[in-house]
Amino acid sequence: MSVSANRIWRQLPEEIRVAACKLFWAESKGVEKQFLFASLARAKNMREITVRKTPIERLANWTAASLSLPDQVVDDLLKKYLLHEHRAVIIRFLELLDIPHVDGMIEESFDLATLTKEQVQGAAQSLLGSADRTGTILYLKYLVLQGGSWAGIEEILPVGE
Repeated sequence: MSVSANRIWRQLPEEIRVAACKLFWAESKGVEKQFLFASLARAKNMREITVRKTPIERLANWTAASLSLPDQVVDDLLKKYLLHEHRAVIIRFLELLDIPHVDGMIEESFDLATLTKEQVQGAAQSLLGSADRTGTILYLKYLVLQGGSWAGIEEILPVGE
């Protein structure tokens, strides 16, 4: 079973989807929000101006209830949530691979192509033993979505999680 952004989104517990949406609505810029305003207005059969005036709490709940969002939106929701709630998991993974980073963000000068599939899978296996199982599984699935050097992680992901 291949990993997709929407499949990950649909499998998340509602409280995690709501938390991710609250972060998105609180931290995103107007341009990032524009598409979602229009989508929610259509889904709720409301005028976009009304949706724009809706409190963040309600926007977050509406967005979290949407089980089919554009992949780019879901990718952004997951990224913001992971960086906010599970940064320690990200940092641990990067350190296992000796990837230079600044607070979990990979330095641009690092070439991911230098990583072997075995190195990535080994680090992912080590990470699976961490205390933050939920954050670890979500982060590893997110990496699989990014493809490239991370694609091999899908082979070692636990089935059904």
